[in-house]
Amino acid sequence: MKMKGKKDMLINNVKTQNFPYEVIDGEEHYPLHSAAVVESITEQIPDAVKPSVIIDYDKIPESYFNKVKTELGIRSVDPKEASKHERKLLDTLNQEGAFPN
Repeated sequence: MKMKGKKDMLINNVKTQNFPYEVIDGEEHYPLHSAAVVESITEQIPDAVKPSVIIDYDKIPESYFNKVKTELGIRSVDPKEASKHERKLLDTLNQEGAFPN
């Protein structure tokens, strides 16, 4: 069963509200790009004031997410293009005998 939610997290000693997560097979999973965005913000906060700062994840502008994604080299993938590459990979693996009958 898959469940999504939001929770308060402590990231780099900064309280972060509304951080997204999902529970898959009883384990919590967090989006890596979301953590990278929050970490890029916390890195700019002096250590002495981190305990008094609260970041509301829901209030981070989309433009900031895009900036961090660009810095990390993350880009959107066209589902048709991804499917084409996946099919090519599966065909190659099949030809090499990776999937025995």
